[in-house]
Amino acid sequence: FMAVAFVPFNDDYKLTTVIDIQGDFIRSDELGNVFVVKDNQLTKFDENGKKLHSYSNLYAGDISFVDTHDPFKILLFYQAFGQVEFLDRTLSLASSNIDLNMINLGLATLACASYQGAFWVYEPINFELIRVDQSLSINERSGNLRQVTGYTLEPNYLLERDNSVYLNDPDIGILLFDKYGSYYKTIPVKGLTSFQVFGRKIIYVQENDIHIYDTKLNEVSKAVIPMEDMISVSVCLSTKPQKLFLLGKEKLYFYHMN
Repeated sequence: FMAVAFVPFNDDYKLTTVIDIQGDFIRSDELGNVFVVKDNQLTKFDENGKKLHSYSNLYAGDISFVDTHDPFKILLFYQAFGQVEFLDRTLSLASSNIDLNMINLGLATLACASYQGAFWVYEPINFELIRVDQSLSINERSGNLRQVTGYTLEPNYLLERDNSVYLNDPDIGILLFDKYGSYYKTIPVKGLTSFQVFGRKIIYVQENDIHIYDTKLNEVSKAVIPMEDMISVSVCLSTKPQKLFLLGKEKLYFYHMN
């Protein structure tokens, strides 16, 4: 059972900037910067919409995922080519490109950053979460998750935050693991393609609402997004004021949230 509180804060959005840009999805970091992904290109803007840096790798296919949790070490994942890259704050390569095929993880479908410069991948052949450290050694594995959880998984999103790993399957919910890859529980939120985590709160968009799910209290609060039909939405709760970024078909909108 989940308690739901509706928090209408339409009046509390203040549109600050609009820029012309097309993208596939956006992410933001805890400094209030926003990153736009379009095909194989990543572009970084500051909180005022000023373009700071851009990066593209013409040899690795399109960017599947960006993890901006550490603003000074950003992870890029290219699923089609089995590649992982880490970029610094200027979107320059922080280390050489990582070819997952070289460590027999080239079929990984998901990847995300982990603590101490490591990263997680989801390996679908054995239904397994695997943590790869900075020296490209495997140092944690979840074991076969079909056996561990009883679910036949087809996950589409992976994230580590605050020593917890979140693996999303839209038909099952968000599976929660500890930092060693041990399964903990499943959060019954279905149908998601992405989400953000701040502390104990999971933030996601469904229908035109931002939902904030408190994992400790098992409660959800909701707020209406000020615009409809957005391609991608990101919030930044670590700045004052807090920020909301909305990517439309042709434009990126910057809001302050009170």
